[in-house]
Amino acid sequence: MKFTFKAKSSTGEPYNVDFSIESGKLFVQCNCKAGIFGQLCKHKTELISGDESRLFDISQNDKLKEFTTIISNVHEVQSLANNIVVSEKLIQHEQAKLKVVKDQFGKRLKEGIAILETFNDSKNN
Repeated sequence: MKFTFKAKSSTGEPYNVDFSIESGKLFVQCNCKAGIFGQLCKHKTELISGDESRLFDISQNDKLKEFTTIISNVHEVQSLANNIVVSEKLIQHEQAKLKVVKDQFGKRLKEGIAILETFNDSKNN
């Protein structure tokens, strides 16, 4: 059994993500850069998780639902894929927080941070 989806990419051109079930095992391939090198990519994990927003062609929504229904009983697949999606969202959130902190720090360094009292204390010791 085979399912092929067109996934959104950052370049605007869709990637082909092929899911095949052979001899009771799930295999996935994607033609993005990571996928070509056999690495896990967001296209694979997000589609396995049933993320319709990753679809390039919204007419494939029903096909994606059919696929995710088939694999929904495979706890290991769903658990691992969902853990990755959740972790990536947490990382994105933390990266956004880090950017804010860095911007604040950079701004304060441009304005100048008072160190005179600390500087004078260390000279006297």
